[in-house]
Amino acid sequence: MSVESSRAFLRIAYDSPELAQQLKAVTGTREIVRLGLRYGYTFDVPELMEASSSFTAASVTARKTGRRTAAGRRVPEAPRDTGGGPLHHEYRLEDLPGLRGVIGQLPHVKIKPPSVDLARFARTYREEDARSTAMSPAEPEFQAWHHAMTRAHWRDPRLGSCAPRRDFHLVNLDEHVDHAGYDRYLEAKRRMVRTLEEFFGSEVRFLGSLWYPPSSYRLWHTSEAQPGWRMYVIDFDEPPAAPAASSFFRYLDPRSEKIVTLREAPRMVRFFKAEQDPGRLFWHCVVNPTRRHRWSFGFAVPDHWMSAVAGQA
Repeated sequence: MSVESSRAFLRIAYDSPELAQQLKAVTGTREIVRLGLRYGYTFDVPELMEASSSFTAASVTARKTGRRTAAGRRVPEAPRDTGGGPLHHEYRLEDLPGLRGVIGQLPHVKIKPPSVDLARFARTYREEDARSTAMSPAEPEFQAWHHAMTRAHWRDPRLGSCAPRRDFHLVNLDEHVDHAGYDRYLEAKRRMVRTLEEFFGSEVRFLGSLWYPPSSYRLWHTSEAQPGWRMYVIDFDEPPAAPAASSFFRYLDPRSEKIVTLREAPRMVRFFKAEQDPGRLFWHCVVNPTRRHRWSFGFAVPDHWMSAVAGQA
């Protein structure tokens, strides 16, 4: 293994349309290491991190050249956001014919990697953390709790730096690459990206593949480090017994400081925008208090996504 091998892989990644397309479907360093091995390049995560630092300037330059579609065509700039519209948009996948290809890939990405110890996962559940999702980020009590948890790097000080993080109790599927089904899973993710790029006529990137087993959650957060419009495809292993018995997505409307709670249904898609403006941060959380399994697949989508959806919804 070597840093040079990692650099060589990154160089061909910038020159190979096929590889660049696959990289849009990966979200973590372990996936990149696994993808490099497939192409004959052997390196580990520290070596990848060292090599990738030299590509930062090139990446910034590329982003400044202008946003283009998947086919290389420039797209119009998005209309200016006046801040007066709805903060979320939801649809049934079945109502968007152009996304039938996404539906077809769901069975291949809704995986339960054998490397996940569900018994251990259940033991790391913390009721007091789950209860924090009932608080409002606008409340001083929450702000004090959140500040204290941030200072502790979201770990229990009594358990040390090896303790599990407390801001999420879920499984990031992209961290589990050493199982027999991973290659099929990655290929399905790549096909989902391709379908979405054809639908929106612009570049799309995977943001994350998250498995929410029973009694799981993602605590309040803003996603401000990755601003822009995002799309989440949500599905379950079986339909909820009733809408009130389903998982939910909750956010704080920064304009009114009111809490909005959205119950979820199978095969749905949700759009919302992550902001960096301190006055418009999009605080949100997800809770699955049920005995069902929930999956969500996130994508960074272009600002003009609504035009594509309006033509079908």
